[in-house]
Amino acid sequence: MAQQADTKALGIAHQGGKFHYALVQGQPDGGVSVLHQGLVAHLDGLRNPLESRGAPMASVAAIGIACARLGDALAPIAPGVPVLVIDTLQAHLLAASANPACLANPLVALVATDTLTTLVRVDAPGHCAALGRSLDTAAGNVFDALAEQLGMDLPGGAALARLADFGDADGDRMPEPEVDAASLDFSFAPLRMAALRRARELEGSPCEQPRADLAASVQQAVAGQLARQALKALQRTGSTQLALCGKVANNATLRAALQGHCHLVTPLPGTSRSIRLAQAAYVLQACQPRPASVRPRAR
Repeated sequence: MAQQADTKALGIAHQGGKFHYALVQGQPDGGVSVLHQGLVAHLDGLRNPLESRGAPMASVAAIGIACARLGDALAPIAPGVPVLVIDTLQAHLLAASANPACLANPLVALVATDTLTTLVRVDAPGHCAALGRSLDTAAGNVFDALAEQLGMDLPGGAALARLADFGDADGDRMPEPEVDAASLDFSFAPLRMAALRRARELEGSPCEQPRADLAASVQQAVAGQLARQALKALQRTGSTQLALCGKVANNATLRAALQGHCHLVTPLPGTSRSIRLAQAAYVLQACQPRPASVRPRAR
């Protein structure tokens, strides 16, 4: 991967009427460092904050965005700079490739969020093949739905993890995933249904222990399924390293189940959506291929 130490990439994500942006700079060892991240109300106000940080638009090699409609708005701000539309899955995978802890490809990536749960083989940046996916709901959706039922704040993964620390993971029997043993797919819908049913049974109970047991049991079931499928994917691909992408993949129970079985590549601290887009744009620009979607696995 030919990378210049002064290569910079900008990532822009839109959420809640605001534009989140981050600028990353390539490092000689192939990693990235965040130069600046912030929040602006309008794209027109983006140039001055960046230039005040010593990062003129002329030094930006590529811009990563999640929405194609932002491309036209960026044209007058960064004329001549390639604007790469990068979807959520691409952003996670390419951000993992930008982590200095990432060894030589191929690697297997587990992407687990509130909307996406998938296993991907990454042969090179932009060259990937899906290995397995959730057949129903995402792993993170199980945590969010249970947390909401228990009256906790969203996203629910962190709140449930804190409650699970006081619970017994064997306290509630959770259903096994309804997938073929040879498959690398996931299924979380039966688990979600069972967890919500149990949570409703506990409504009005003055005792917190049953809720802690439920949180621990559900966390163990989600982490266990993710770990089993990820390890199977490593065995089938012959890879020894696993990239954990997404908030669910940060779960300590999941990491503990994988520790010692493979080389783990975890997200850099504070890796927000805008930073992932910047890292993705940086890697794609450095490697020169056009953005490539993950191709479907053979059925």
